[in-house]
Amino acid sequence: MRGDTLSRRHPAFPGRPAGRTGADRSGDGQAHGALGRTRGTDQRVDGTRRRAHGLREDDGRRERRWHAGLARTLTPRRLSNGIAYFGIVWFGLAISQLASATTNFALTVWLWQRSHQASPVALLELCSFAAVVGLSPVAGMLTDRWGRYRTLMLSNLVGALVMAFLWGLYGLDNLQAGFIYVAMLALGASLTLQFPAMMSLITVTVPSRHYARANGLVSLAVSVAGIGAPVLGAALLQSAGLATILVIDVLSYAVAAVTLLAVRGEKRAPAGPAPSGKRAAWRSDLTLGFRYIARERGLLALQLCFFAFFFSSMLGVLQAPMILARTEGNAVLAGTLSAAGIGGLLGSLATTVFGTAGRSPLRVIFLGFVLTGLAGQLPLAVTTEPVAWFAASFAAGLILPAVLAAHQSLWQHTIPDDLQGRVFAARRIITESAGPVAMLSAGPLADYVFEPGMRGRLGSVAGPLVGTGPGSGMALILLLAALLSVATGLVGMRLKSVRALESDTRRGLGDHIDAPPERRFDPA
Repeated sequence: MRGDTLSRRHPAFPGRPAGRTGADRSGDGQAHGALGRTRGTDQRVDGTRRRAHGLREDDGRRERRWHAGLARTLTPRRLSNGIAYFGIVWFGLAISQLASATTNFALTVWLWQRSHQASPVALLELCSFAAVVGLSPVAGMLTDRWGRYRTLMLSNLVGALVMAFLWGLYGLDNLQAGFIYVAMLALGASLTLQFPAMMSLITVTVPSRHYARANGLVSLAVSVAGIGAPVLGAALLQSAGLATILVIDVLSYAVAAVTLLAVRGEKRAPAGPAPSGKRAAWRSDLTLGFRYIARERGLLALQLCFFAFFFSSMLGVLQAPMILARTEGNAVLAGTLSAAGIGGLLGSLATTVFGTAGRSPLRVIFLGFVLTGLAGQLPLAVTTEPVAWFAASFAAGLILPAVLAAHQSLWQHTIPDDLQGRVFAARRIITESAGPVAMLSAGPLADYVFEPGMRGRLGSVAGPLVGTGPGSGMALILLLAALLSVATGLVGMRLKSVRALESDTRRGLGDHIDAPPERRFDPA
């Protein structure tokens, strides 16, 4: 837990302390001392400053209660137990993620068996993504207003009700594709609530030096679900049927809820006093995360770099059709996907154990971009050897968890606690919006531009690099994606605004008594 943030002013309200940073370095006694000094200072904030920042007199009492909550939280016993509490919540999350991924696999198979068309399956994925894009700002706002535990509990409740609804329809022999799509929108909303709440939960339960490890655990849960869900789904569909899978999913949400109840009695650092009056407007809350990122030049530049990297990664949607076009068999494709899953699992385990190994988060991020391009994407394009494809997929899966953990850790250090839900949600939308752009453009570019071009003049130019014949146009797109990843990493390392973030990291990520005016953020 971090107490030295108690001496740092909130960017939105100079009279209020911001999120915590690094108390495990300064000790609990210093944290309590800083708390007392900060409380005394804040109580003397005059009426002019309060009116200038939209604070009423009753907000002063709310601030003092907020400080008292921090004092109850920053005790040695709670500091030492924070990792254990996060581990309990993570266990419930991992169980529910595995069950939900298994259900998604089973519903995908169920839809395919009844339609034998790709469109219903694609629409299923689109429903989940639409919920992420449309509801992430709401999820971030609820995380900051309600608190992390309430938001996670709501997520589990919605997920359980959705699965119970599908189970009832299946039992009545009335399950139809339309009901599944509506259910997936609701389930997507449930999963959207999880992301900002879980990421923000790390900052109030885990010491700052272990952020990367905690984020590695989150990636580990995703990797286990990605590897285990197809196996479990296929086995359960064969032996027990879809109804059993739906019941197991409902029970998994119950397990997640129990883990939350197990730690709910422990007081946590509150997310900050709720804004009042004009500052409490929903429209302001929904856009606050975007405005915060736009105001911070370093974070905006970093996010644009991540958008470019995610765009290049999502062009990997052409990997499967390229392999099938060049091999005309499923075994090589299955091996390539399995190698990526194994690499992701090992990478998540390594990140959980070692974190970023003492490296600067920014260096891990941008070096990861370069290595992913060179070792994880480039071999897929320039060779036709299955062994090379397996190795490249393994390398990409191995590198990605460390990149994601370093990226998330930097934001957790930098963003004040009571703004994290909204900022994390906005960041997620910006990043994942690259996905549909890449997926919608990759297919037409491959079918109507690059594949025909490789049979003509373009083939004489790029043929020596990616070969010729079926799949060579897609290979050329993957080559360009690899170059984009490498270029993003090299350029990002040299951006002054991004390098300033590294300077802030070395100084304790911006711990200062009074933020200069240009660093303050007005959420109104």
